[in-house]
Amino acid sequence: MGKAQHAMRAAKAPLAVLPKTKPQSSSRSPPPPAKQPTPKPRKPTGRAPSDLAAPVAPPRRRPIETPADLAAAIRSTADADIDAATCLALKAASTIPLPTHSLALLLRRLAVHRSVAAARNLLNELHPTTTKSTEDEDHILLLIPPPPPPATPAPPGALLALADAVCRGGNPREISQLLPVLADHGVTADAHLYNSLMKAYIAASDPGGVLAVLRRMKADGVDPDLVTYNTLIYGLARAGMVAKARTFLDAMAAKGLFPDVITYTSLMNGMCVKGDAVGALNLLEEMEKKGYEPNERTYNTLLMGLCKNKKLDRAVEVYRSMATAGMKLEAPAYATFVRGLCRSGSVADAYEVFDYAIETKSFTEVTAYTELDNSLKWLRRMKS
Repeated sequence: MGKAQHAMRAAKAPLAVLPKTKPQSSSRSPPPPAKQPTPKPRKPTGRAPSDLAAPVAPPRRRPIETPADLAAAIRSTADADIDAATCLALKAASTIPLPTHSLALLLRRLAVHRSVAAARNLLNELHPTTTKSTEDEDHILLLIPPPPPPATPAPPGALLALADAVCRGGNPREISQLLPVLADHGVTADAHLYNSLMKAYIAASDPGGVLAVLRRMKADGVDPDLVTYNTLIYGLARAGMVAKARTFLDAMAAKGLFPDVITYTSLMNGMCVKGDAVGALNLLEEMEKKGYEPNERTYNTLLMGLCKNKKLDRAVEVYRSMATAGMKLEAPAYATFVRGLCRSGSVADAYEVFDYAIETKSFTEVTAYTELDNSLKWLRRMKS
């Protein structure tokens, strides 16, 4: 019985499967080759192989046949290359007339990026003036009358655009070269052009040039206007020539022009620069008696001038007048005034001026705080 059970258990046990042994060869076989990725099929483009290999042709430019085409070509070229735009205008000048606004564009760009001489050369090519050349002399020797020069004056609109660009540049040398260019083409310079020339000399700190412009203006038959005299007085007073500047007040009255608040403020500025702050206050009283109300620039000019001349008590009076009128402070005048108050020990008054500047929004709070903080730091250093 026990043998039978043992035989049944032996029959249920699984038989172990032994792996088959491969016959060993004398040499190893090479590894199988790696699989190459199959290329993805391309989508059909619908083009012939010859079309795919051909280079792409650049877009063809529109031919210039009309003045509108020429104006469009110059406008698109002038921003990138003013010389190329100038050559384009010169090439087409013999067959296509150049529009006035295109000529004005070229003259403005040449004046800004090149010089007045470059603009003059373009004008001489497009609109030559009646000048004698060697060909004329040859005709005179051969007793043959020379051909008449082309009567094609430059359009005044383009010349005025050139004048505006040069005056905005503010270079006195360039503005001086502009005057003969306008004269060659029959355009008379006006007071605006001479005023711009005066301002350029003022910016260059050349009062002699300012007076020379006035003499040339009168020689050319151009009457000075109120802006001319105000500019002249400002430039002379700024250079410290206050007595010379005051002589033009009578010249203004002779022309029927009367000084305004700008005229008086310019004289006050010159007096403060020269150190005559009391004279500037007397001029303020004279201005008010004549019915002219001082503006913010007048008060700020006096405030800074009085502080620089160590007339702090009079500067406080000017500040009170400003505060009563609700006028704003300018940053240079505020900085000078606060610095003077702190150095005199009037810190409470300095804080009051600071609060007023913030209240009236004269400038940014950062500027107001920075100037006050710098003055207080200086005061602490002096006390330590």
